[in-house]
Amino acid sequence: MEKKATQRTITVIEGRAENQQIVEDFKIAAKNRGWGFWHLAKLNSDKLARNDLADIPLDFVVYRALMQNDYSESERLLFYLKNKGAIAPNADAAGARASTSDKHFQQGLFLLDPVLKEYALPTFKAKHKANVMSYINGGRVHFPILLKHRYGTTGKNIILIKNEEELDEIKSFNNYIIEQYIEAECDWRVFVVGGTAVGIMRKYGDPAHPEDFVAWSGGRKRVLEDDPDTIEILSKIACRAAAASRLEYAGVDILRDAKTKKYYLLETNYSAGWMNFMPITHINIPEIVIDWFDDRGDAKEQPVNIVVKNYIERRKEYLSRATRDYYDRILSGEKGITKNLEEYFKYEPAKYLCDTGTIFKKLSDAYKDLTESKTPKDYKPLIEEIDQMPLSWTGNFIGPETGTIEEGAILAALYLFILGKIDKV
Repeated sequence: MEKKATQRTITVIEGRAENQQIVEDFKIAAKNRGWGFWHLAKLNSDKLARNDLADIPLDFVVYRALMQNDYSESERLLFYLKNKGAIAPNADAAGARASTSDKHFQQGLFLLDPVLKEYALPTFKAKHKANVMSYINGGRVHFPILLKHRYGTTGKNIILIKNEEELDEIKSFNNYIIEQYIEAECDWRVFVVGGTAVGIMRKYGDPAHPEDFVAWSGGRKRVLEDDPDTIEILSKIACRAAAASRLEYAGVDILRDAKTKKYYLLETNYSAGWMNFMPITHINIPEIVIDWFDDRGDAKEQPVNIVVKNYIERRKEYLSRATRDYYDRILSGEKGITKNLEEYFKYEPAKYLCDTGTIFKKLSDAYKDLTESKTPKDYKPLIEEIDQMPLSWTGNFIGPETGTIEEGAILAALYLFILGKIDKV
């Protein structure tokens, strides 16, 4: 990607000592992409309270955590970034910073989604033994179950409970959830950036110690996922999970039942690391994030049609095979294709898809008219309407709250075809 005439600067907010390699990776990526780099580890509370931050470059921000890791200060800083108009992935995460990492909250989001509910894990708050047993006796979960900390990471604070006797041994349930245990053959980490699944790593635990959940989290064995069919289903689940959680950047964890082969959505990670991921996949996540920043910055400086086309074209390799095929067929002006596209936009109850039905209907009707009518209407007003919409932050780059890259590619192709017809008039 060519260097901008005016150099852009990425600011990485990360104050935790254990994550300094992530900071260094961003610094190297910024240099490779011709960007400036700024690192912010901590912030004076008074300075933040006065909004006295003019000396810090905050146009393009990766927010992970301040050194003090105070949620109230985190929310205040994120609120400042949003009001400033900064391009900051995950600044508007569902449930804000405090709740978006809550595993119980996450599963609730998945259950509200008409697609993701199929992959949600039965998860409940654990208050005391009688409370847990009520879920078991009611048939909502069954032994064995997992007792997990709501905000746990890296496989820590997870206990496998096989029967009521083992449940009796638990002394405290504070801030814990119960989750149905799934005997998994493997699990996956999917990185999603800007509504796009950019890489997938398959992980295996320790076969000699299946209860070692730290081994599962990091992966005793890690390989690049390269099966096309598996990639498509995992990308679909992960991109929808990130969009439902309002995360432009996320590490999404998915497992598959060893017996039934059913997929389950474990969680979305707000500030996922890539220490294990990059050496296996050779996918440079920091550079991909900076490329996404470049596209977001271009959206403020270039005509909408160029921005939309570039955004999809640069990510075409990540689209499902069906979507790539539809994208090309739409741009070629194939007649009668719009009926086949309705499948992409039938899930309107999902909040992040609330605009797609309306936008798709307008664009598909115009496309049909332009490809099948001898006297098509004038669609300049429609294009002007689309051009005035704020571009989506959830990934697809047409309209607010409009889903993942898959829906975006279809909308973009329809938009670009109509625009091309208008330009020829």
